Amino acid sequence: MTQKTSEPIVNLLNPKALRHFLLLLCAVGISGLALTHHYATQYQHDQWQQKLERQAAQVSQEVDYELAKFEQIPNLLSHDPRLLKAVERGTPSQELNLLLSDWLKQSLADTIYVHDRTGLVIASSNFQQEDTFVGSSFSYRPYFKNARRGEPAQYVGLGVRSNKRGYFFSSPLWVNEEVVGVITVKVNLEQLEQRLSQTTTDVLITDKHNVVFMSNLPDWRYRALFPLSSSAIIELTETRQYGDTLPEYFGELTAHSGVTEFDDNQLLLSPNYLAYATHLLDKGFRVVALINHNSVLAAVLQADIVFLILYALIALIALAWFQTLVNKARLAHLNVSLEEKVVQRTLVLSEANQKLQQTTRQYEQSQQELKQTQQELTQAAKLALLGELSASINHEINQPLSALRTYTENSQRLLAMEKYPMVADNLGKMLTLNDTISEVIARLKVFTRKATHDSHNEISVLHDAVHTATSILSNKLIKQGVTLKVPAIDYDVKLAIHSVELEQVLINLFHNAAQAMENHCIDPQISIAVQCHDDSCDILVSDNGPGMSDEALAKIFDPFFTTKPEGLGLGLTISKRILESYHGSLCAYKHQSTEQQAGGMTFIVTLPIVNQNKRTPEVENDHE
Repeated sequence: MTQKTSEPIVNLLNPKALRHFLLLLCAVGISGLALTHHYATQYQHDQWQQKLERQAAQVSQEVDYELAKFEQIPNLLSHDPRLLKAVERGTPSQELNLLLSDWLKQSLADTIYVHDRTGLVIASSNFQQEDTFVGSSFSYRPYFKNARRGEPAQYVGLGVRSNKRGYFFSSPLWVNEEVVGVITVKVNLEQLEQRLSQTTTDVLITDKHNVVFMSNLPDWRYRALFPLSSSAIIELTETRQYGDTLPEYFGELTAHSGVTEFDDNQLLLSPNYLAYATHLLDKGFRVVALINHNSVLAAVLQADIVFLILYALIALIALAWFQTLVNKARLAHLNVSLEEKVVQRTLVLSEANQKLQQTTRQYEQSQQELKQTQQELTQAAKLALLGELSASINHEINQPLSALRTYTENSQRLLAMEKYPMVADNLGKMLTLNDTISEVIARLKVFTRKATHDSHNEISVLHDAVHTATSILSNKLIKQGVTLKVPAIDYDVKLAIHSVELEQVLINLFHNAAQAMENHCIDPQISIAVQCHDDSCDILVSDNGPGMSDEALAKIFDPFFTTKPEGLGLGLTISKRILESYHGSLCAYKHQSTEQQAGGMTFIVTLPIVNQNKRTPEVENDHE
């Protein structure tokens, strides 16, 4: 056994082993850094290409959209008889100057001017300015030449007279199938250029010769991105597109890149910039979005630094691991005689490990069973909550829907009698009921949880709540022949409860009373009484119906208990829960039968009062 372990032990204890291991770590680190730098650079290029492509496309659309607003103006104006008549005379006209000035105000262009056959400007909207175009000849401009041949033209250039950049739209003026002149609309590019300052990257807009005429980098204006060809120099000189000075080529973007022309929709890599150029658009310009290479290098440098930090940690761990191997080799060399004891201890540890694994499996099984039980309990709670909400929605919306049906039937009869104002009034009440249904649905969550004090700061006016509740059920009560006795309630009686929930409780009590008396009373009556105390208010709702048994009275607030065949038994339960959530209460007692009264029930709603008021007078008004 000593002979088997002696060779690797000797290798690890060799002084050169550490040197070889360090050289291996350095080689792996250099290779990893090179790969990280390469892929980080490629990733940054891909990311910036997408960003620059989106930016260039967005700017292209914006510029094209803004210029398109003026594109059809020359063609539309070229058909005006006043313009054609004045141009046919071929002499300057003050009347034509004023006409062009009026058109300019409507078009929002920079200048509108008219040439005769020779290119001489005979009228211009800037006739009153010192740098007026009137009397100037622009026969050398391509936009005039093309329009003189009968073709609409577009052109970008620096104004010879105004020394302002502009985009020119021109159209021929036809008289008797002959071009007698040209009308030109100049668009000021400086306002359009201001929008480029809002972009997230640097943007250049160039003409067909790759000369920058708009940019959010002022120093780049009138620069050529590539060396100008001889034909381009001749054309720029003849047309004076950028004045008397030719655009200079500085090579910031393309120097030392070996690129002599933009490849459409491709990323241009240069020592200083990353650039993306769109194709040459119909209006004769392309958009170049670029970013300084320092931004890319900074991101790549961050990736390199992160790799170096991580690799340094890995190298330290590897070095510690290697040192551990060396220490183990030394211990093995010194403790070969203890191998048998190590084997015995290993067997003991193996048995303990097996027991530990068995215990772990039992623990995991128990955890799984516990999780399954929790999931089943959660699902059962969800189903119970869903059932309670479904029953609540059915019960709480049924009463407004019944009122809606009553109003609908009443409106049909009123329509037949042509009582349109009353129909309109019913329709308004139906809309109010629809809003009530929506608000009740929004409030249903109050029924399923105990509200906190912070969520119950609402205040309701008792007078308004009683009025709303009785209004909703008035048609039903009238149809059933119920006499409703309502006291004069002071407007100052304010209760600590949301008005919609108070109305819902009152509606439920009124509706229950009406149902209890239906087909059981000759003269059904519902009376309301209000008793205000120092810090609370009692609302008593009484009827003269048949009442109920003591057994039913004991269960009246239990969920799903009802004495009606069509009821769900949730109305009083929900009403009681609403009042209790506002620190109120709901109780009931039955009347003793007398010779004057067969029986009946009284429900008492108790709620905290907000403002201390005097006791409300018990003055009753009968409404049938």
